[in-house]
Amino acid sequence: MVNHVYKIKFDRSSFDLNEDYDRLSEHEKEKISDLDAESFFDYQDYKDKYTCYVICKPTEISKYTSILIQNLISHDVCDLSKDILKFKIDLKTELKPLLSTINSIKYSFFIDDINDWIIQHLNIDDVLDRISELGTVEHLSEIEKEFLKNFQLP
Repeated sequence: MVNHVYKIKFDRSSFDLNEDYDRLSEHEKEKISDLDAESFFDYQDYKDKYTCYVICKPTEISKYTSILIQNLISHDVCDLSKDILKFKIDLKTELKPLLSTINSIKYSFFIDDINDWIIQHLNIDDVLDRISELGTVEHLSEIEKEFLKNFQLP
């Protein structure tokens, strides 16, 4: 099963979520620590709400959200994968205003991982659709141009 990109939004701060975490059973804490994510980027916004972007398999996000649901921890999960591959969402641009000296290195690694994920999951049909949509190759993203440059027929 392939990895997807998810956005998990909470209606509370990371401090409040830490308190929720402290109330979990040892078994649930162990299950959370065993979750396998390829990469993540998290932040707390100006309204004191915590958000996390994660690249992982759907089974992993399902395990995590089931623990949240069982413990009545309010959250929203959105699979961004299709919109990212169609370049309707640009996480580099979307997350850039959230950078600080504390999270800038984590951001850089996450954006590198997102770009790698896009290259792994792009296909020629998606890129050709984008060329039709945009009208020209020049308007493609750098990742799409790199994909085309390296594309080889099977």
